Amino acid sequence: MGIFRKRETYNEQMLREAGLDRVVFKAPQPGPEPEPVADRPPSFGDVGGLEHLDTRGAPAAWDTTTTVTAPGIQGDHVEFTTLPNGDLIVVEGDADSELSPLADAIEERVSPPYKAAASRQDGDLWGVGAKRIEVAQFAFPDADTLELSESDGETELRVDGEPSDASPPVELPRLGERTGGDYCVQAQRIDGDDWEVRVSPL
Repeated sequence: MGIFRKRETYNEQMLREAGLDRVVFKAPQPGPEPEPVADRPPSFGDVGGLEHLDTRGAPAAWDTTTTVTAPGIQGDHVEFTTLPNGDLIVVEGDADSELSPLADAIEERVSPPYKAAASRQDGDLWGVGAKRIEVAQFAFPDADTLELSESDGETELRVDGEPSDASPPVELPRLGERTGGDYCVQAQRIDGDDWEVRVSPL
């Protein structure tokens, strides 16, 4: 019976002639197993979506973030605004829950007024972020948002996004005049006569 041998390829011939046909290349060995990391509470940045949350749907740059143990809060997410006098207005979540632990943790770093969002991380551990805001008080019924702009001597008021001939609250031009030139003042109702205001030059 004849013996069948696999035909030697050109590369195999070159290796044999160089004396390397018996060299065995060592396969890479797996590295050592990583040491276990000690358990730690999740950081605020671990909270999915909360790092860019803003109640208006725009990205939010938090002035402070922290974690806090806050038992007794219903649900997994809450948003609230704290007024200059310390009153807390719940924007989203259970208004009957005790949110003082969240507010107390924030106010170790940021004073009212501010808006905040919190998300449950693990059990009673919450991640919370807060952003400073400016609040003005004035009466303007039947509207949620106002925008007053002045450019080249022309003034325009928009109410809930639509142009309006109504007289703007005197507080809005006073705020705009702080810029020393053309301006835009945006106001969003928080509750009652309390409004979050943003002033920007044009």
